[in-house]
Amino acid sequence: MRDVLLEKIELLRQRMVNMGLEFGLDHPEVLEYSIQIDQLHNELNQIDHNLSKVGTSKKPYRFYLLENKAFFA
Repeated sequence: MRDVLLEKIELLRQRMVNMGLEFGLDHPEVLEYSIQIDQLHNELNQIDHNLSKVGTSKKPYRFYLLENKAFFA
């Protein structure tokens, strides 16, 4: 689940940056992407918090960007 969230965040971030470069940072779609990313970050923080409460360590991650797709290892 955590890896899926990280991938979604990265893909939305890429879209947001592209839209921001094309239409400006105050464009409604750019702001909507930002809101979606914030919501996913909140979910990720909740997952990490829950893992820390049960003593499970979160695994470190690395991601690679290839042609608008994010790959996590």
